[in-house]
Amino acid sequence: MIRTEEKPKTEQFRHSIRFKIWRTFFLYTIAILMFLFISQVVLMPAIYRFIKTQECIATALEIRSAWDSEHLDTVIDENARNKQLGILIHLPVSSIGGLPFTYSRDTTGSSISIDRRVSDEMVEELRRSKTGMVFFPVDDETKESFLLATYVGTSDDPVGYIFIYAFLEPTGTTTQILANIFLMSTLVIVLVSLVTATIISSSISKPIVKISRSAHKLITGDFDVQASSNDYSEIVNLTENLNKASAEIAKTETLRKDLLANISHDLRTPLTMIKAYAEMIRDLSGNNPEKREKHLGVIIDETDRLTLLVNDILNLSKLQSGVIEMDRRNINLSLLTRDIVSRFNMLDETKIVLQCEDNVFINADPKQLGQAIYNLIINAINYSGVDTVTVGIYIRDPGRVRFEVADKGVGISAEQLPYIWERYYKVNRSENYKRAVKGTGLGLSIVKSVFECHGFKYGVDSEEGNGTTFWFECKQEQPENENDTV
Repeated sequence: MIRTEEKPKTEQFRHSIRFKIWRTFFLYTIAILMFLFISQVVLMPAIYRFIKTQECIATALEIRSAWDSEHLDTVIDENARNKQLGILIHLPVSSIGGLPFTYSRDTTGSSISIDRRVSDEMVEELRRSKTGMVFFPVDDETKESFLLATYVGTSDDPVGYIFIYAFLEPTGTTTQILANIFLMSTLVIVLVSLVTATIISSSISKPIVKISRSAHKLITGDFDVQASSNDYSEIVNLTENLNKASAEIAKTETLRKDLLANISHDLRTPLTMIKAYAEMIRDLSGNNPEKREKHLGVIIDETDRLTLLVNDILNLSKLQSGVIEMDRRNINLSLLTRDIVSRFNMLDETKIVLQCEDNVFINADPKQLGQAIYNLIINAINYSGVDTVTVGIYIRDPGRVRFEVADKGVGISAEQLPYIWERYYKVNRSENYKRAVKGTGLGLSIVKSVFECHGFKYGVDSEEGNGTTFWFECKQEQPENENDTV
């Protein structure tokens, strides 16, 4: 036997499905928390500045679109109020006497007016730019505010200039508050994730652990174990397969034990006889032809009996352990019975009377049922004490078939009747009955097992001095092919 070194329990736990599911769920939770921390705390100032920048660009484009309309002042006021911006419009040459004109609207609450933030250097830099839109930091140290400058028209001949001032709210305090909230939330979420991961990993791994324990019991020889299943379809399938395997192994083990028990018990007598008569030939009758032939005859008879016994033991063990798979199909019971009865025509001392309706079909394994019928007839011939045995097939009720093997022999007492199906049980017969019986004592046990495997109703009716009738009943079937009838 190959032995594998058992791993330490800590290493076994680290490689268990329970730990891996728990670790995966926990790491997934940590990854989500890290993503939320980076996006909401670390990147928040940059995201806020980006959003404010896009608002200024959108406002500048909207003012450009409404430049020549009568609603320009409304557009400027609404954008300044809704987005908390400072907006300044400067016309180098106005329609009022050709003088410069400036219009501003500021809702940022800044103490410095927007026109004071605009310088000639900004205008020159704007005219030199290629994009026609320039951002100027208002506070070079904190960079918490910026000024967007653009123009309407062309850089060589601008019609007007647009300056948009955006005040960026300080995010330091807000970020710190979010970080504190996030820290507390993280502690709660991590605790909840630990509990949830433990519950989920246990619910998934628990049935697998049970199945593993059940499989381990199979190794120790406990084949009656039945693994339980749950709602997971994969585990249900695994459980069903394990239970089926357990049942098949149990059948095989039962067959093995029965074979060993039967062989050790049943083969001892014929082997002892064979050995004893072989020693007699060697020591006593080797030079005496008459005795030698007699002793050799005993050896041959015991060898035949041994062969028959081995076959019966094997068949009975297979039937009782459920190893044999029945090849059930619609068969013509009338033809099968006639064929079996014809084998006994050579026995001049016994007459088989066949009372058989034609074309009676049933669902059965022809090989196994034929063996059972043969055993019943042999049993009646060997043990009835009469020269006539009746074999009958009758339709007693609509759709029901009754098969009988009857004799008018010595019968069986009521006290012995319950035990006749047991192995090796032999009924005490009348002293006047002297027929030589060659059998293994397993015939009726095989008959019983065959009928039970088919699910047939069976029994025996007997009375001392009035004979015995063995019978079975089953459902009548219709022929599948008209060529099967005669």
